[in-house]
Amino acid sequence: MLKLRTSFGIGGNIAKDAAPYLTANYYTSSLVGGTYGNISSPPNPNLRWEKTTTINAGIDFSLLNNRLSGSVDVYKKKSDDLLANQMGVPTEGFGYNTLTFNNGAMENKGVELNLQGEILASKDFNWNAGFLFAYNKNKVTQINVEAPVYFLQLDYPQSYPVKGNSFNGIYSYKWAGLNDQGEPQIYDIDGEKTSADYTNMDNIHYSGTTVPKYSGSFMNSFSYKNFDLSILLLYAGGHKLRNTNISQINMADPYSSGIVSVTSKDIRNRWKQAGDENKTDVPRLLFSGNSSEFNYYRESIYNNADIHVLDASHIKIHNISLAYHLPLKWCDRVKLNRARIQFNVENLKIFAFEKKAEYMLGAKERPTFVGGVYLSF
Repeated sequence: MLKLRTSFGIGGNIAKDAAPYLTANYYTSSLVGGTYGNISSPPNPNLRWEKTTTINAGIDFSLLNNRLSGSVDVYKKKSDDLLANQMGVPTEGFGYNTLTFNNGAMENKGVELNLQGEILASKDFNWNAGFLFAYNKNKVTQINVEAPVYFLQLDYPQSYPVKGNSFNGIYSYKWAGLNDQGEPQIYDIDGEKTSADYTNMDNIHYSGTTVPKYSGSFMNSFSYKNFDLSILLLYAGGHKLRNTNISQINMADPYSSGIVSVTSKDIRNRWKQAGDENKTDVPRLLFSGNSSEFNYYRESIYNNADIHVLDASHIKIHNISLAYHLPLKWCDRVKLNRARIQFNVENLKIFAFEKKAEYMLGAKERPTFVGGVYLSF
Protein backbone atom coordinates (compact mmCIF):
# COMPACT_ATOMS: atom_id res chain seq x y z
CA MET A 1 0.00 0.00 0.00
CA LEU A 2 1.25 3.47 -0.86
CA LYS A 3 -0.65 6.66 -0.13
CA LEU A 4 0.46 10.18 -0.90
CA ARG A 5 -1.06 13.17 0.88
CA THR A 6 -0.55 16.88 1.36
CA SER A 7 -2.24 19.61 3.33
CA PHE A 8 -2.24 23.36 3.83
CA GLY A 9 -3.84 25.26 6.68
CA ILE A 10 -3.89 28.44 8.72
CA GLY A 11 -4.51 28.46 12.46
CA GLY A 12 -4.92 31.30 14.91
CA ASN A 13 -4.35 31.89 18.59
CA ILE A 14 -5.54 34.78 20.72
CA ALA A 15 -4.24 36.27 23.95
CA LYS A 16 -6.86 35.01 26.39
CA ASP A 17 -5.88 37.42 29.16
CA ALA A 18 -5.60 40.59 27.04
CA ALA A 19 -7.75 42.67 24.72
CA PRO A 20 -7.55 45.77 22.50
CA TYR A 21 -9.59 47.60 25.13
CA LEU A 22 -8.80 48.59 28.69
CA THR A 23 -9.88 46.00 31.27
CA ALA A 24 -10.17 46.73 34.97
CA ASN A 25 -11.42 45.19 38.20
CA TYR A 26 -13.50 47.17 40.69
CA TYR A 27 -13.52 46.65 44.43
CA THR A 28 -15.31 48.08 47.42
CA SER A 29 -13.09 50.28 49.56
CA SER A 30 -13.81 51.23 53.17
CA LEU A 31 -11.02 53.80 52.99
CA VAL A 32 -12.67 56.04 50.41
CA GLY A 33 -16.24 55.09 51.12
CA GLY A 34 -16.94 53.75 47.66
CA THR A 35 -15.30 51.66 44.96
CA TYR A 36 -11.90 51.80 43.34
CA GLY A 37 -10.65 50.36 40.10
CA ASN A 38 -7.47 48.46 39.33
CA ILE A 39 -6.31 48.24 35.72
CA SER A 40 -5.45 44.63 34.89
CA SER A 41 -4.69 45.27 31.22
CA PRO A 42 -4.19 48.64 29.50
CA PRO A 43 -5.68 49.32 26.07
CA ASN A 44 -3.72 47.72 23.25
CA PRO A 45 -5.46 48.50 19.92
CA ASN A 46 -2.54 47.05 17.94
CA LEU A 47 -2.96 43.55 19.42
CA ARG A 48 -3.56 40.93 16.69
CA TRP A 49 -4.08 37.20 16.34
CA GLU A 50 -1.03 34.97 16.41
CA LYS A 51 -1.24 33.14 13.05
CA THR A 52 0.45 29.91 11.92
CA THR A 53 0.53 28.72 8.31
CA THR A 54 1.38 25.03 7.83
CA ILE A 55 2.35 23.09 4.72
CA ASN A 56 2.66 19.32 5.07
CA ALA A 57 3.47 16.47 2.68
CA GLY A 58 3.46 12.82 3.66
CA ILE A 59 3.61 9.20 2.58
CA ASP A 60 1.85 6.24 4.20
CA PHE A 61 2.99 2.76 3.24
CA SER A 62 2.84 -0.92 4.15
CA LEU A 63 4.89 -3.88 2.92
CA LEU A 64 5.14 -7.65 3.32
CA ASN A 65 1.42 -8.20 3.87
CA ASN A 66 1.30 -5.35 6.41
CA ARG A 67 4.12 -6.77 8.53
CA LEU A 68 5.96 -3.49 7.96
CA SER A 69 4.09 -0.20 7.86
CA GLY A 70 4.80 3.42 8.49
CA SER A 71 4.66 7.02 7.40
CA VAL A 72 7.00 9.89 6.53
CA ASP A 73 5.96 13.53 6.93
CA VAL A 74 7.75 16.73 5.94
CA TYR A 75 6.37 20.05 7.13
CA LYS A 76 7.00 23.77 7.28
CA LYS A 77 5.26 26.10 9.71
CA LYS A 78 5.45 29.88 9.60
CA SER A 79 4.11 31.83 12.57
CA ASP A 80 3.45 35.57 12.44
CA ASP A 81 2.52 38.13 15.10
CA LEU A 82 3.88 35.97 17.92
CA LEU A 83 2.34 36.75 21.28
CA ALA A 84 4.75 37.73 24.05
CA ASN A 85 4.75 39.57 27.37
CA GLN A 86 6.49 42.90 27.83
CA MET A 87 7.34 44.52 31.13
CA GLY A 88 5.00 47.35 32.10
CA VAL A 89 6.08 50.98 32.00
CA PRO A 90 6.15 52.35 35.57
CA THR A 91 5.57 55.95 34.48
CA GLU A 92 2.17 55.03 33.05
CA GLY A 93 0.93 54.34 36.57
CA PHE A 94 -1.10 51.27 35.60
CA GLY A 95 -1.59 48.43 38.08
CA TYR A 96 -0.16 45.71 35.81
CA ASN A 97 3.20 44.01 35.55
CA THR A 98 3.26 42.84 31.94
CA LEU A 99 1.62 43.77 28.64
CA THR A 100 0.79 41.21 25.95
CA PHE A 101 1.89 42.29 22.49
CA ASN A 102 2.81 40.88 19.05
CA ASN A 103 6.53 40.37 18.71
CA GLY A 104 7.74 39.12 15.35
CA ALA A 105 7.65 35.82 13.44
CA MET A 106 9.33 32.43 13.41
CA GLU A 107 9.65 29.35 11.24
CA ASN A 108 9.65 25.62 11.97
CA LYS A 109 10.88 22.98 9.52
CA GLY A 110 10.90 19.30 10.23
CA VAL A 111 10.48 15.68 9.31
CA GLU A 112 8.75 12.83 11.13
CA LEU A 113 9.24 9.10 10.56
CA ASN A 114 7.00 6.39 12.02
CA LEU A 115 7.67 2.67 11.54
CA GLN A 116 5.70 -0.32 12.84
CA GLY A 117 6.90 -3.87 12.28
CA GLU A 118 5.92 -7.43 13.10
CA ILE A 119 9.40 -8.92 13.41
CA LEU A 120 8.54 -12.47 14.49
CA ALA A 121 5.21 -14.24 14.44
CA SER A 122 4.61 -17.85 15.46
CA LYS A 123 2.06 -19.89 17.33
CA ASP A 124 3.47 -19.16 20.80
CA PHE A 125 5.84 -16.23 20.33
CA ASN A 126 5.40 -12.77 18.77
CA TRP A 127 7.69 -9.76 18.60
CA ASN A 128 6.45 -6.35 17.45
CA ALA A 129 8.43 -3.14 17.34
CA GLY A 130 7.70 0.52 16.74
CA PHE A 131 10.08 3.36 16.00
CA LEU A 132 9.32 7.08 15.95
CA PHE A 133 11.78 9.80 14.91
CA ALA A 134 11.12 13.53 14.70
CA TYR A 135 13.44 16.38 13.73
CA ASN A 136 12.57 20.06 14.02
CA LYS A 137 14.52 23.23 13.28
CA ASN A 138 13.15 26.41 14.78
CA LYS A 139 14.29 29.94 13.86
CA VAL A 140 13.04 33.42 14.68
CA THR A 141 12.75 35.32 11.41
CA GLN A 142 11.51 38.71 12.59
CA ILE A 143 11.48 40.60 15.85
CA ASN A 144 9.75 43.81 16.87
CA VAL A 145 10.94 44.41 20.44
CA GLU A 146 14.38 43.59 21.84
CA ALA A 147 15.29 43.13 25.47
CA PRO A 148 15.97 46.59 26.94
CA VAL A 149 18.33 45.35 29.69
CA TYR A 150 20.67 42.39 30.04
CA PHE A 151 18.85 40.46 32.78
CA LEU A 152 15.64 40.26 30.72
CA GLN A 153 17.59 38.59 27.90
CA LEU A 154 19.05 36.08 30.37
CA ASP A 155 15.94 35.43 32.50
CA TYR A 156 13.09 35.83 29.97
CA PRO A 157 14.47 34.74 26.58
CA GLN A 158 11.07 33.70 25.19
CA SER A 159 9.68 37.17 25.81
CA TYR A 160 12.64 38.67 23.97
CA PRO A 161 13.73 36.23 21.25
CA VAL A 162 16.60 37.14 18.94
CA LYS A 163 16.37 37.05 15.14
CA GLY A 164 18.17 34.09 13.62
CA ASN A 165 18.09 32.01 16.84
CA SER A 166 15.62 29.51 18.25
CA PHE A 167 12.55 30.92 19.99
CA ASN A 168 13.33 28.73 23.03
CA GLY A 169 16.93 29.85 23.30
CA ILE A 170 19.35 29.96 26.22
CA TYR A 171 21.59 33.00 26.51
CA SER A 172 24.77 33.21 28.55
CA TYR A 173 28.18 34.80 29.01
CA LYS A 174 31.33 33.33 27.47
CA TRP A 175 33.27 32.02 30.43
CA ALA A 176 36.88 33.24 30.73
CA GLY A 177 37.87 31.46 33.94
CA LEU A 178 38.94 32.98 37.26
CA ASN A 179 41.47 35.74 37.84
CA ASP A 180 44.32 35.48 40.35
CA GLN A 181 41.94 36.67 43.09
CA GLY A 182 39.45 33.89 42.46
CA GLU A 183 36.88 36.20 40.87
CA PRO A 184 34.81 35.06 37.84
CA GLN A 185 35.57 36.51 34.40
CA ILE A 186 33.85 36.59 31.02
CA TYR A 187 34.92 37.53 27.51
CA ASP A 188 33.58 40.80 26.17
CA ILE A 189 32.67 41.50 22.55
CA ASP A 190 36.33 42.25 21.74
CA GLY A 191 37.53 38.95 23.22
CA GLU A 192 39.03 40.60 26.29
CA LYS A 193 38.58 39.22 29.80
CA THR A 194 36.45 41.31 32.14
CA SER A 195 34.99 40.98 35.63
CA ALA A 196 32.68 43.99 35.50
CA ASP A 197 31.22 44.53 32.02
CA TYR A 198 28.34 42.10 32.57
CA THR A 199 25.50 44.54 31.78
CA ASN A 200 26.60 44.97 28.15
CA MET A 201 24.07 43.21 25.92
CA ASP A 202 26.78 42.56 23.32
CA ASN A 203 28.57 40.27 25.79
CA ILE A 204 25.60 37.88 25.94
CA HIS A 205 25.55 35.12 23.34
CA TYR A 206 23.21 32.36 22.18
CA SER A 207 24.05 28.96 23.70
CA GLY A 208 21.40 26.68 22.17
CA THR A 209 17.74 25.76 22.42
CA THR A 210 15.87 24.19 25.32
CA VAL A 211 13.58 22.24 22.96
CA PRO A 212 14.95 18.97 21.49
CA LYS A 213 15.96 19.19 17.84
CA TYR A 214 15.29 15.50 17.48
CA SER A 215 13.20 13.16 19.59
CA GLY A 216 11.29 9.93 19.39
CA SER A 217 10.63 6.54 20.88
CA PHE A 218 11.46 2.87 20.45
CA MET A 219 8.81 0.34 21.49
CA ASN A 220 9.22 -3.41 21.75
CA SER A 221 6.43 -5.78 22.71
CA PHE A 222 6.79 -9.52 23.18
CA SER A 223 4.19 -12.19 23.81
CA TYR A 224 4.85 -15.81 24.75
CA LYS A 225 1.82 -17.96 25.38
CA ASN A 226 -0.02 -16.12 28.21
CA PHE A 227 2.76 -13.63 28.98
CA ASP A 228 3.10 -10.11 27.54
CA LEU A 229 6.16 -7.91 27.93
CA SER A 230 6.57 -4.37 26.57
CA ILE A 231 9.46 -1.91 26.86
CA LEU A 232 9.21 1.76 25.84
CA LEU A 233 12.34 3.88 25.40
CA LEU A 234 12.22 7.65 24.80
CA TYR A 235 15.09 9.72 23.46
CA ALA A 236 15.74 13.39 22.86
CA GLY A 237 18.78 15.38 21.80
CA GLY A 238 20.26 18.49 20.28
CA HIS A 239 19.02 20.74 23.08
CA LYS A 240 20.45 22.41 26.19
CA LEU A 241 19.51 23.20 29.76
CA ARG A 242 20.86 25.62 32.33
CA ASN A 243 22.39 23.92 35.34
CA THR A 244 20.96 25.42 38.53
CA ASN A 245 22.67 22.88 40.80
CA ILE A 246 25.78 25.02 41.19
CA SER A 247 27.85 26.26 44.08
CA GLN A 248 26.71 29.18 46.22
CA ILE A 249 29.62 31.63 46.23
CA ASN A 250 28.28 34.45 48.42
CA MET A 251 27.83 34.09 52.16
CA ALA A 252 28.63 37.76 52.69
CA ASP A 253 25.38 39.20 51.33
CA PRO A 254 24.44 41.94 53.81
CA TYR A 255 20.75 41.25 53.17
CA SER A 256 20.95 37.51 53.84
CA SER A 257 20.51 35.69 57.12
CA GLY A 258 24.14 34.60 57.13
CA ILE A 259 23.11 30.95 57.39
CA VAL A 260 24.93 28.62 55.04
CA SER A 261 22.29 27.00 52.85
CA VAL A 262 22.43 23.74 50.90
CA THR A 263 24.81 24.04 47.97
CA SER A 264 26.53 21.90 45.36
CA LYS A 265 29.38 19.66 46.50
CA ASP A 266 31.52 21.42 43.85
CA ILE A 267 32.08 24.11 46.49
CA ARG A 268 34.83 21.83 47.87
CA ASN A 269 36.81 22.55 44.70
CA ARG A 270 36.54 26.33 44.99
CA TRP A 271 39.39 28.81 44.59
CA LYS A 272 41.32 29.11 47.87
CA GLN A 273 44.72 30.50 46.98
CA ALA A 274 46.65 32.00 44.09
CA GLY A 275 47.23 29.41 41.40
CA ASP A 276 43.90 27.61 41.97
CA GLU A 277 42.48 29.54 39.00
CA ASN A 278 44.44 27.13 36.78
CA LYS A 279 42.59 24.07 38.06
CA THR A 280 39.06 25.14 39.03
CA ASP A 281 36.13 27.18 37.71
CA VAL A 282 34.48 27.63 41.13
CA PRO A 283 35.10 31.18 42.46
CA ARG A 284 36.26 31.88 45.99
CA LEU A 285 33.62 31.81 48.70
CA LEU A 286 32.93 35.12 50.45
CA PHE A 287 32.04 34.91 54.13
CA SER A 288 30.72 37.57 56.49
CA GLY A 289 34.28 38.78 57.08
CA ASN A 290 34.49 39.66 53.38
CA SER A 291 31.33 41.81 53.35
CA SER A 292 33.28 44.82 52.07
CA GLU A 293 34.14 42.82 48.95
CA PHE A 294 30.57 41.70 48.32
CA ASN A 295 28.83 42.60 45.06
CA TYR A 296 26.11 41.08 42.92
CA TYR A 297 28.04 41.01 39.66
CA ARG A 298 30.08 37.95 40.60
CA GLU A 299 26.92 35.87 41.05
CA SER A 300 25.41 37.12 37.80
CA ILE A 301 28.57 36.31 35.86
CA TYR A 302 29.09 32.89 37.42
CA ASN A 303 25.46 31.73 37.41
CA ASN A 304 24.87 32.76 33.78
CA ALA A 305 28.18 31.60 32.31
CA ASP A 306 28.08 29.09 29.45
CA ILE A 307 29.97 26.52 31.56
CA HIS A 308 26.60 25.95 33.22
CA VAL A 309 24.78 25.33 29.92
CA LEU A 310 24.64 21.55 29.62
CA ASP A 311 23.87 19.11 26.83
CA ALA A 312 20.38 17.77 27.66
CA SER A 313 20.48 14.81 25.23
CA HIS A 314 19.28 11.66 26.94
CA ILE A 315 17.65 8.24 26.66
CA LYS A 316 14.91 7.28 29.08
CA ILE A 317 13.46 3.89 30.01
CA HIS A 318 9.95 5.23 30.26
CA ASN A 319 7.91 2.10 30.84
CA ILE A 320 8.29 -1.65 31.33
CA SER A 321 5.11 -3.68 31.53
CA LEU A 322 4.76 -7.39 32.28
CA ALA A 323 1.36 -9.11 32.19
CA TYR A 324 0.06 -12.63 32.63
CA HIS A 325 -3.31 -13.62 31.18
CA LEU A 326 -5.04 -16.35 33.12
CA PRO A 327 -6.10 -19.33 30.96
CA LEU A 328 -9.71 -19.09 29.81
CA LYS A 329 -10.59 -22.41 31.41
CA TRP A 330 -9.57 -20.98 34.78
CA CYS A 331 -11.72 -17.93 34.18
CA ASP A 332 -14.72 -20.06 33.25
CA ARG A 333 -14.56 -21.83 36.60
CA VAL A 334 -14.99 -18.55 38.50
CA LYS A 335 -17.46 -16.99 36.04
CA LEU A 336 -15.00 -14.50 34.49
CA ASN A 337 -14.63 -13.55 30.85
CA ARG A 338 -10.97 -12.57 31.22
CA ALA A 339 -8.43 -11.98 33.98
CA ARG A 340 -4.99 -10.42 33.89
CA ILE A 341 -2.22 -9.82 36.41
CA GLN A 342 -0.01 -6.88 35.46
CA PHE A 343 3.08 -5.14 36.82
CA ASN A 344 4.39 -1.80 35.51
CA VAL A 345 7.53 0.22 36.14
CA GLU A 346 7.40 3.89 35.13
CA ASN A 347 10.43 6.18 34.62
CA LEU A 348 12.93 3.50 35.52
CA LYS A 349 16.17 5.15 34.36
CA ILE A 350 17.56 8.15 32.48
CA PHE A 351 20.89 7.96 30.68
CA ALA A 352 22.17 11.50 30.04
CA PHE A 353 24.91 12.20 27.53
CA GLU A 354 26.36 14.71 30.01
CA LYS A 355 26.65 13.45 33.59
CA LYS A 356 25.86 16.80 35.24
CA ALA A 357 22.56 17.00 33.37
CA GLU A 358 21.14 13.83 34.92
CA TYR A 359 19.92 15.57 38.07
CA MET A 360 18.21 18.35 36.09
CA LEU A 361 16.51 15.75 33.86
CA GLY A 362 15.04 13.91 36.85
CA ALA A 363 17.45 10.96 36.91
CA LYS A 364 17.53 11.00 40.72
CA GLU A 365 13.76 10.66 41.04
CA ARG A 366 12.55 7.28 42.16
CA PRO A 367 10.72 5.10 39.63
CA THR A 368 7.06 4.30 40.08
CA PHE A 369 5.94 0.69 40.54
CA VAL A 370 2.33 -0.27 39.85
CA GLY A 371 0.75 -3.70 40.15
CA GLY A 372 -2.83 -4.72 39.52
CA VAL A 373 -5.32 -7.45 38.87
CA TYR A 374 -7.79 -6.77 36.05
CA LEU A 375 -11.02 -8.75 35.90
CA SER A 376 -13.65 -8.76 33.16
CA PHE A 377 -17.07 -10.21 33.95
